[in-house]
Amino acid sequence: MNYYNSQAVKVGTIEQLLVDDHIVEDTWDLTRHVHQPLRHPIGPVLHADRPWEDGIRTCNVLYDQREGLYRMFYQSINIEAYQKYQNYGKAQRHPWNLAKHGTPKFVCYAESHDGLHWDKPSLDGFGWRNYPKTNVVMPGHTRAQSPEVFWNSNQSDEQRRLIMLYRDTINHTKPDARDGRCLAYSADGIHWTEDKDNPITQGGSDGMQPICWDPATKQWFCFCRPKVLTYDQRGSFRPPMGNTRRRMAVMTSPDLRTWSFPRTVIVPDELDISTMCVEGASAGFKWGSHFFAVVPISDHYGTQNFETQLAFSADGHHWNRLPDRPNYFERGPEGSWDSHWAMPTCPPVEMGDQWLLYYIGAHKPVMRHSHSFFVSAVGVAVVPKGRLIGQFAGDRDGFLLTRELVVGGKFLDIHCERVADRDGRPPCEIRVGLARRGGEANNHRDLGYHDGFDLDDCEPMGMTSHALRVRWKGNADLGALVGKSAYLRFYMRNVGLYSFRFTNQ
Repeated sequence: MNYYNSQAVKVGTIEQLLVDDHIVEDTWDLTRHVHQPLRHPIGPVLHADRPWEDGIRTCNVLYDQREGLYRMFYQSINIEAYQKYQNYGKAQRHPWNLAKHGTPKFVCYAESHDGLHWDKPSLDGFGWRNYPKTNVVMPGHTRAQSPEVFWNSNQSDEQRRLIMLYRDTINHTKPDARDGRCLAYSADGIHWTEDKDNPITQGGSDGMQPICWDPATKQWFCFCRPKVLTYDQRGSFRPPMGNTRRRMAVMTSPDLRTWSFPRTVIVPDELDISTMCVEGASAGFKWGSHFFAVVPISDHYGTQNFETQLAFSADGHHWNRLPDRPNYFERGPEGSWDSHWAMPTCPPVEMGDQWLLYYIGAHKPVMRHSHSFFVSAVGVAVVPKGRLIGQFAGDRDGFLLTRELVVGGKFLDIHCERVADRDGRPPCEIRVGLARRGGEANNHRDLGYHDGFDLDDCEPMGMTSHALRVRWKGNADLGALVGKSAYLRFYMRNVGLYSFRFTNQ
């Protein structure tokens, strides 16, 4: 989409986020801030506490509205099986044996009625040694690694309500022969059927691979590791230290079966702490007008701590991070279970007007996969729904001007947050005017505001709300302007603005 021609942008009723210049023409005296989630006081909600669980590497949580149930799918790891598997093919006295040791990485299941208290059911599907019943729902042929579980965008097939994308090696006697991304389908999240054409893609991804559906383009977006690297794979040219796969790439598909080649979209730059600090993406989702990715940042050469940053994109292919690279989710205090690593690993889960954000934590460095047992629990944080990155004004007048838009609905709602300081709540105000320009050829004049929708006509607003209705002299109805073009001009003081949306309700 070209924003620099004479055509107004059609935004319809999609929520427009103000994280970048996608829909913003200009700002004055505003600063973008990340809204950090807050840990729930309940603490860790799920531990690696079964005999077959030595650690937890990822987790996905979905709310099943039909069943009134939260479903969690998490990758666990068995250290004995993993260490023997990693030595596969080398001379050793006791090599890995699938029947004896089981798969080193597998998908486990838990469920909850409130999203906070979780149960691990004992299921008949896959036993482990002397335990005929476990909560394992997908062991894989060799491994079920980096699983992503999500709702099918097409709910017409009851047996495919849920989809799992994961990495597996179909023929473990030749680990690289049929290694790739696989698909499985389920009606209830417990019983899964593997796709007959697995692996769907050749060549897996050793990191997490978040996936989301974009209704605008009718495409699946998967955020993974790149496959063509900066060095040419010959040992003499490989950097003496570091992993050049530590970047984020994007691939797309209309049907989950035919995928574009992964293209690298986020790499460390001059503002990052090292050339190998970007760990791909641990969570990816779309909200309103934008894609978001939680990007783990690792300090490999220093403390070995992990931070997280929020990256954003209007099209899923061109990505940005805030220039000051703020931390999105803070690690726990020294000595806590998540003091080294606190990483969100799935999209936010809606609970009323809030989001639940599930994350995995570690209390020690986990740079080596064999140390995965340090990641032993899942925590949860809370954040107001839709509150990601806002444009904030302080105690001086701030302004934001959108690009020229087509008014897409009868009403205008805004998501805003008033500023609080140590002295309490300073005076807060936000107002909106609908500006217009000359429409004839070569008429480059600013024609002021649409009649009745001046900044001075707008009723001042001074509160925190995710859907604050804008009114002009008591009138909220934009019906006379629907389909016409306008710039939105926001006046702001001691307030943050996250988004706006035209609506007909």
